[in-house]
Amino acid sequence: MDGFTQNVMGVSDLIESDTNKVRNSDDSPEGAQGDQYDILDLPMSDEELLRLRDDWENTYAPYEGKYKEVPKRNLRSYLGRDKSGRLIGEEEGGAANLQFEAEETFLPAALAQNPDPLVWSDNKPGGQELSDTVKVMLQFHAQQLLLRRKLEVMARQWSIYHLGVLKAGWNKQIKDVTIDNRKIQDFIFDPDGYVDVYGDFSSWLGERITVTAERLIELFPKHKEYIEHTVSVEDKVKLGTKVTYTEWWNDDYCFSTYKKIVLDKHKNENFNYDEGEQEPDPLTGQVPPPKPNHFAIPKKPYIFLSVFSLQEQPHDITGLIEQNIPNQQKISRRTEQIDEGVSAANNGLLLSEDNFNQETGKQAVNAIRTKTGFILVPSGKPLGEAVARLQAPSFPDSAFKDLDNSERHLLESWGVQGIASQEQKPDETARGMILNQGRDTSRIGGGISDILEQSVAKSCYDWLVQLYCVNYDQKHFAAVMGTGASVQYVEFESADMTHQLVIGVAANSMMPKDETAIANQAISLFGSGAIGPKTLLERLNFPDADDAASDGALWKFSEATDGGMTYITLNFPQLAQQLQQMQQQQQQAQQQAQQQELAMQGAQGQQEIQQKAQAGNQQIQQKEQAHQQQMRHGEEGHQQKVQQSTELASAKMAQMKDKVPA
Repeated sequence: MDGFTQNVMGVSDLIESDTNKVRNSDDSPEGAQGDQYDILDLPMSDEELLRLRDDWENTYAPYEGKYKEVPKRNLRSYLGRDKSGRLIGEEEGGAANLQFEAEETFLPAALAQNPDPLVWSDNKPGGQELSDTVKVMLQFHAQQLLLRRKLEVMARQWSIYHLGVLKAGWNKQIKDVTIDNRKIQDFIFDPDGYVDVYGDFSSWLGERITVTAERLIELFPKHKEYIEHTVSVEDKVKLGTKVTYTEWWNDDYCFSTYKKIVLDKHKNENFNYDEGEQEPDPLTGQVPPPKPNHFAIPKKPYIFLSVFSLQEQPHDITGLIEQNIPNQQKISRRTEQIDEGVSAANNGLLLSEDNFNQETGKQAVNAIRTKTGFILVPSGKPLGEAVARLQAPSFPDSAFKDLDNSERHLLESWGVQGIASQEQKPDETARGMILNQGRDTSRIGGGISDILEQSVAKSCYDWLVQLYCVNYDQKHFAAVMGTGASVQYVEFESADMTHQLVIGVAANSMMPKDETAIANQAISLFGSGAIGPKTLLERLNFPDADDAASDGALWKFSEATDGGMTYITLNFPQLAQQLQQMQQQQQQAQQQAQQQELAMQGAQGQQEIQQKAQAGNQQIQQKEQAHQQQMRHGEEGHQQKVQQSTELASAKMAQMKDKVPA
């Protein structure tokens, strides 16, 4: 139990104790006990709180003094500057600042997208609907609050100060939730406290906040006279003066101090405390349900990024920039040595003392090193004897290899060695695409990106849900781009929190995604039959993938069964009706054409029959005539033969008569 809580409990025990108090005539133990306090009142005097502030500041001072040099050294290395603030290599060509390059390569890769929230609830009625609504709210605020950019600033802050911080709260001007970056160097910590794996600080802390005097009066109007007095010069109030006050926190309470006064003190306003029995609603007669909480207990409204911690002190024991300072120094030295070696190899000269003295010789060497292109040779020996170039010694390859190893080790410590640009190679399989993409993203950040995602981003979403519970007394809306570029719109208020929710962040959801590689992979998997059209269209980010996939399936089925008529009937009923009318007209035209053709064929048949009958009659007549003619010819021949026979017989009879004797 920290000192702050012990003081609160001590004062509470003193107030509630019966010692040195006179009881009322009613000795009943029931009813109000002691003095009356509002639910957010802090029962400690201002003098006690000011003494507590002084104790905490004195406790932190030795730790702060020991720690101050760490961020200064880290910042110099990040900026590539020496202790005097001069840019390293400003006058002469220096080594590349890989500290800056490595971190600024890591941050866009590890924080390429907003973290994708996951929301679970129970299986009771309304649970899934509540989960979906809260998920949309979280996605909406991640976009509106530019959460990804704030996480990037937080990570850069951690690299310099060994601790990063965000503050969750309620913006009274826009009346909505907010998550903001805060300056970690403005914090005062319990030296024995630490940041746990959830991103929460384990003990008390304070934040020095600098505003104008005018703004401080707006925040704490009760102390206007005192604040004006502190910024008065010769009886003139300078409200534009920058002033600093301190906001002190533990999980249960908060109080603010400014010089010799306590500006405000209250219990944690980011938690719905049990208000005891409530009066029934005069309209409905029902007792309103208690206000919900996402958190089981109150928490300080800060989210910290801590990576290399033994949980023995507030800040991390080390960081990547600090660990790589010797490596960067070695790279700078090795680059300088190589540069000097190469320069010496190119500019090694022998100058005759008969022509040059020490001053003119230095001028000649500098003229060549600065590439002015010429030197003036003083009189003396002939030119060929006045200046001679030395034979350049070979520079060892080990120096270049050592430089390359040092640069590679520094980049690998940030996990960005695998993100270097490479020549594109054709991907033949989906597996090949996945492997190629893995080479670029699997090593990003080591454990830092995982902590940013699963600890910090998750805590941000948990805090947003808690702030919904505390502050959303009225409906608030959210709209996000859903699957397939469709817009999802929801409304939400704290009364809708009828189920306990579990919040998470999808693994690797903040990593960069190559849309072209994803599309090629999806097309390859679809071509091999590993996924269906719906999944393909979702991977391609096609609008309304469900409708598009069902539409395609219906078309293929309709095309195979009835030539697409079912598809047309369901999707284009008017066109289907027109097509049916056209089909009926075509059928009628075909029937008429067939009837006409049959009629024509019948007429042609009758004509052919008549022609055939006439031809048959003609053939019969011709045959009859030929037969009759043949009969006549035969009869005439027979008659001729009979006549000839008769004549021949008559002749023979005559001859015989002639031969018979008279």
